[in-house]
Order: sequence, then C-alpha cells, then structure tokens
Amino acid sequence: MENIIKNIFILTWLLLLPQLVFANETLDSFLKQFSTMQGQFKQSLFNEQGTLLEKSEGKVYIQRPNQFRWEYQQPYNQLIIADGNKIWIYDSDLEQITVKKLNDALGKTPAFLFSSDSNVTKDFFVNQLPVEKGSTRFELIPRNDQNQFDSMRIDIKAESLLGFELVDNLGQTTYITFEAMQNNQKLDKDLFIFTPPAGVDIIRE
Repeated sequence: MENIIKNIFILTWLLLLPQLVFANETLDSFLKQFSTMQGQFKQSLFNEQGTLLEKSEGKVYIQRPNQFRWEYQQPYNQLIIADGNKIWIYDSDLEQITVKKLNDALGKTPAFLFSSDSNVTKDFFVNQLPVEKGSTRFELIPRNDQNQFDSMRIDIKAESLLGFELVDNLGQTTYITFEAMQNNQKLDKDLFIFTPPAGVDIIRE
C-alpha cells in the first residue's frame, strides 16, 4: 500500500513537472526583463478572520540589483530605502531610524524578489495559477521554512506588475496593487541614498 501511494505521488509530480518548469521560466523571464521599476502602490492588511486592519499608499522605486525606495505617504509617512548594502527605515513621526543589513532584513520577501538578480527558483517553489481577468498569476512558496511568510501570489499582465498577495506566518494577508508603473526608466541615484536627519535616534540591528 505504501508503494502504491509513493508511485501515485511520483506520477502526480511528473504530470505537474512541465507546468512547474514553464512557470519558473515565465516568471524569471518577466523579472529579468527590467532593470528598474517605478510607480504608485496601494496596500491593505487583513487579519486571519478577513478583517481590514490597515490601508496605506505611496510610491515605489526599484533598481536591480538590491536597491529600492518604498515611500508610505498615507495615512502616515515612512521611508524604506535599500542602498545595496543596508536597509534604512525612517519613521518621521517617531523621529527614529532603524538600520539593518540587507540580507538579514529582506530575507526572501517580495522586496528581495523584485530587487534581486538571482534566479527565483533558488529560493521559491513556483506554480502558475489559472489566468484571471487576463492576468498571469503565480504562487510562490519559500523553500526555507524559516521565512517570514507562508506564500505569495504575483499578478502580471504583459510587461506590467499588477500586484501581489502575501500571507505571513501569523495568517495575516497583505494585498498590494500597483498603478502607473514604468519599467526600465533611468532613476536618479539619489533615490537610493539615505542621509539621516540631524537629531533623530538611530537603531542598528
């Protein structure tokens, strides 16, 4: 009986393998077609019961490899900058800056996925989901169970990133949609340089 179950599992895996390989290649091709991205985002956070906890919005700039600028503008101001080596998180209301090493802070998060130039299959299992409203959808599951999230879904259409859905280890779900996205435009290098304002507290982790 055990061998039968094992054989069924192997056959099922072989049936899925072409789909998984195609999904990996398609997502990698999409990610590698751009060197920069910029646009606006809207973010919604829901708890495990589906109750809306928070809504926010702002601007995002991404430059591969390992640089991004994430500006929260509503309902609060917060700035997150990855300069290639470190991540700077500036909360102007608290007058506080948190500095982290890039790899430690990103883990295998969406920010890592979009800004890194490594192959997506190195860190994620990738499965292509059914097309919905003309968009191509992927589900990513981290290979390492020590990651900060359980799964992520990405929606793309043609050459545009539409958004993603992230389920974290607490069962909370974050939805982010992008608007007015532009790819491969030259970005000012100063976008990814952070100079701490005078008089703010700096916490280094």
